[in-house]
Amino acid sequence: MHGIVYGDYLAHLIGRLDELLQTRTEAYAAGVDVSNRQPAKSRRSVVLTTSPGGGTGNTLRTSYVTVDVVTDDEGTTVDLTNLVLALVASRGPGGMVDGRPITHLEVNGGPNPDPAPDGFYKQTAELELQHRGRSL
Repeated sequence: MHGIVYGDYLAHLIGRLDELLQTRTEAYAAGVDVSNRQPAKSRRSVVLTTSPGGGTGNTLRTSYVTVDVVTDDEGTTVDLTNLVLALVASRGPGGMVDGRPITHLEVNGGPNPDPAPDGFYKQTAELELQHRGRSL
């Protein structure tokens, strides 16, 4: 019997989303911080955090991720949220879902407005993804 090791899919999502956003020419995509925590001085950020739930079948694991988009403008928040959700669900070469390690990703909740600190606007969505493990 061989064990299966699952990599840090959240770090992969953060790094890959940051790369994808940096290639975009939309003004609202410029200067966005992508992280697993809200940067103190950021005016535009995308925060990805793990959510409870999921399971494992064969070499695939199902996991859930919360996406919080926070900016200082309501329209920018909506536009950036829609772009982020399109990018994370992109498939094939150059996309997020390419089998290395993410094999399936869909938005399974939101986006919805959420309370934010004064002067900021926030949208939240939930992702369901499957990611591949590797044999020991």
